[in-house]
Amino acid sequence: MIYKGGVSSPMTILKDHSFTTSVFSIPILFEPISRRLKIYSLPENHLIDRFIEVVKKLAIEKKCDKVIFYVTLSQQPIINAYADRYEGMIEAFFNGEDAHIFALFLDTDRDQTSLTQLEKNVFRLVHRKKGQGPSHRFQLPPGYFMRWGRKDDVYQMATLYETVFASYPTPMNEPDFITKMMDDDVYFLVVEHKRKIVSACSADLMKKFSAAELSDCATYREHRSKQLLSYQVAHLIPRLKKIGVKTLFSYSRSISAGMNLVNAKHGFHFGGRMIKNSNICGRLENMNIWYKAL
Repeated sequence: MIYKGGVSSPMTILKDHSFTTSVFSIPILFEPISRRLKIYSLPENHLIDRFIEVVKKLAIEKKCDKVIFYVTLSQQPIINAYADRYEGMIEAFFNGEDAHIFALFLDTDRDQTSLTQLEKNVFRLVHRKKGQGPSHRFQLPPGYFMRWGRKDDVYQMATLYETVFASYPTPMNEPDFITKMMDDDVYFLVVEHKRKIVSACSADLMKKFSAAELSDCATYREHRSKQLLSYQVAHLIPRLKKIGVKTLFSYSRSISAGMNLVNAKHGFHFGGRMIKNSNICGRLENMNIWYKAL
């Protein structure tokens, strides 16, 4: 597909949850479920005006109203002229260099700033619990067993995600999609109880940047408050460190204490808040940024 203005667009469709294209050879990740675009690099300065113009046009065509830029410190003055908000940072994201996150909103209703009382309460709770004990202190209760996820787990895992989340930024309720993730540098850990998978999480490798995203964390309600995810994260971190990941980061729902507490207890640092960022549990929610240098 060729767009006017010298924009080439080889498109890779991954079901209907995301696709990639390029503008002036800069990769653009579209995620229509969350109505957002992600951009991890910028073109040469003399192309930036046209680049932003085309990106906005493509976003509107695909009914996306948030564009997220991940830039280095030296690129901040450039993107500052176009973005509406600085949302935060991830330390050492770009192979050891910090990533600064800016958002451009194409719908003013999405650019809301006021925190709810629930978000404030979660943040206060997390701040009190931050850094409570090293990873080796997390233990599984009797009757629970953790292992690495396998392809014959995908049906149980899909059921877990479909049960826990009313909506999700990726189609984790589809076994074939989870299988594809396992083939595409995503590591899964699962916890079983009575031979049934009751909790899972993943690390999505971004090899280009020597970074990984802690994601897809879910536990059945009746098995919560047992530190199952904390235990999984404690074992995920050394595996990622061994294969050369420099930074592990996470986006956690700002209204839910669960994963924010897990991140804080493992020594993650709070990096900021992304406004109405992810379509999760049936609506667009604010997501807290957490990161940990490995």
